[in-house]
Amino acid sequence: MLERGLILITLVAGAGVGFFWPTHSEQPAVASSSTIEVTLNRSSDHHFYATASVNGHGVRFLVDTGASEIALTEEDARKIGLKFDPNKYELLGEGASGYVRGQYVDLDDIRLDGIDHGAAKAVVVEGADVSLLGQPFLENLDEIVIRKGEMILRDQG
Repeated sequence: MLERGLILITLVAGAGVGFFWPTHSEQPAVASSSTIEVTLNRSSDHHFYATASVNGHGVRFLVDTGASEIALTEEDARKIGLKFDPNKYELLGEGASGYVRGQYVDLDDIRLDGIDHGAAKAVVVEGADVSLLGQPFLENLDEIVIRKGEMILRDQG
């Protein structure tokens, strides 16, 4: 009787070990990934530019990792139909060329080649000659790499 019990315990234990033992036919678990990668080439003025869709309209941005805001020129803001009033401009700070004045606006959506930021705040800047794609957009990316004349933006979708 004792012998029969030991055989039963051995069979159950062996089956348990066999059930959890990996076999060569099993594939390792791989996380599903939908990485979006956007590559920008350095322009002749040594900056990186990208055309993003803002509220469904194309806007050419200088990609500025040092900019604390998404900034729009008055022309770009008008082109995409944003309402702003130069009489309501306020002092925003000081830049390389002096004091910066502008007005904050809400963007319904901003997208760059499949990277969808969704709604965002931006500022319409008095006298700006180029729109800036700054940290409110860039800080949500998983990785920014600058290498050999390219800027690579990566985002896990």
